[in-house]
Amino acid sequence: NPRPYKKEIMNIELNIKTSGGLPVVVELPLQPSDVPAEGAVLVNSISGQVLPVQVHGEKVLSIATKSTKGKWELQPAQNAPAVTLKVGRKLSLHLPEGLFSEYHVDEGARPFLWPVLGPGNVPLTRAFPMQEVEGESTDHPHHRSMWSAFDEVNEVNNWAETPGHGFTKHLEFKDLTEGSVFGEFTGIGKWTSAEGEPVLDETRTVRLYNAGANSRLLDYELSLSANYGEVTFNDTKEAGLLSIRVATSMDGKEDGLITNSEGGIGESECWGNKARWVDYSGPAGEDKSTFGFTVFDHPSNPGHPSRWHVRDYGLFSANPFSTAAFNQGDATPFVLANGETVKFRYRVLIHTGAADKDALGDVWKNFMSS
Repeated sequence: NPRPYKKEIMNIELNIKTSGGLPVVVELPLQPSDVPAEGAVLVNSISGQVLPVQVHGEKVLSIATKSTKGKWELQPAQNAPAVTLKVGRKLSLHLPEGLFSEYHVDEGARPFLWPVLGPGNVPLTRAFPMQEVEGESTDHPHHRSMWSAFDEVNEVNNWAETPGHGFTKHLEFKDLTEGSVFGEFTGIGKWTSAEGEPVLDETRTVRLYNAGANSRLLDYELSLSANYGEVTFNDTKEAGLLSIRVATSMDGKEDGLITNSEGGIGESECWGNKARWVDYSGPAGEDKSTFGFTVFDHPSNPGHPSRWHVRDYGLFSANPFSTAAFNQGDATPFVLANGETVKFRYRVLIHTGAADKDALGDVWKNFMSS
């Protein structure tokens, strides 16, 4: 039903905190019914700054890249979608600046996002094994750009692609959304043994925000349901419910740098340790400008703050279930009872320049409160 514009909604008080030009998601003090059917924007009553507005379920969201206080006016607007999706043999996500990534569902053992393009359309994840690029490393062919996987799930290896490995089989796409603030899709899948026996049901939602030309912002949500009996995630380092293989030029053993929220620097201080977020930065592209990935672990996640399987050779994985595998105590397997579901939320920021801990702290606080 069309939603009429409520003229009494004139001034909205906002206090947005961010720094370094990094984007934050703003949950507005509005109801979905407040937003006119044709769309809306917020206009700052003093500066004239304009922010897009989009309904997300029972919430109304915007996105901002600079701190601001004051009153904003909600105005009707015909907003063309800034984040768009195209579905074929793979699903592609597009920003006003061009392609961001493609979600592959029929290559390898499990779905993955590749390429992952940063500002300036620079590839920021390794192309191998999907494509061989001169100068790139070719180890660990199961490290496919950006993906989810876990070894030793009821003794099924759903991490590697060696003989006898398990699979994550994509079944269908649901809830495709395009908009001025974000676009998203949900992929429905099933984790199976090598023989095709079901182990888990998966729901994966990827939400890409319109974060401007200088950064990229992505929410990655993974729900795993034990619908075929009890499931045990064993204590193993070979796992990442969100995993990234950065571009080879960004590797820590090249000119890259790993840092975390707790002050850790380098693999030796970040691998296997708990942190609210981890950043992996380094040179990429033809001119070797500096870019970085930051992955934020939401406080609602089991095992928060997560441990991290993050390596100088370019692997970057959030592994919340393992302790002994990181040489830090007794084994801590995670058991999901029959019929139960566990959910994980991560936010992925792609930034230009070196990691700014204070600015990343603002992004973390924004995500933590969501």
